[in-house]
Amino acid sequence: MARFKPPGQCPVCGEWVPRGAVACDECGSCAKSGWNVDALESDGLDLPDDEAFDYDDFVRREFGGGGAPRDMSPGSFWRVVALIVLGVLVIGWLMAAR
Repeated sequence: MARFKPPGQCPVCGEWVPRGAVACDECGSCAKSGWNVDALESDGLDLPDDEAFDYDDFVRREFGGGGAPRDMSPGSFWRVVALIVLGVLVIGWLMAAR
């Protein structure tokens, strides 16, 4: 690819770059980045290689290996429902008592 020199259309975003401009006003591409699309997306992020990334290992390290979540027993479920209904009734009674 030929080296871009303003004025002209930015090779990254297509916006007009005026004469003497150091960088594109629209996307920020410049001579330092090589007016390169890829350089703008990941320049300086220090991202790991895609091939070396192990998603399962990442999840295990971040969230621990706590096992599968336990299901709520039917008795516990109905206790929670009863507490919520009771709470709503008490709040309604207190609001009506004003």
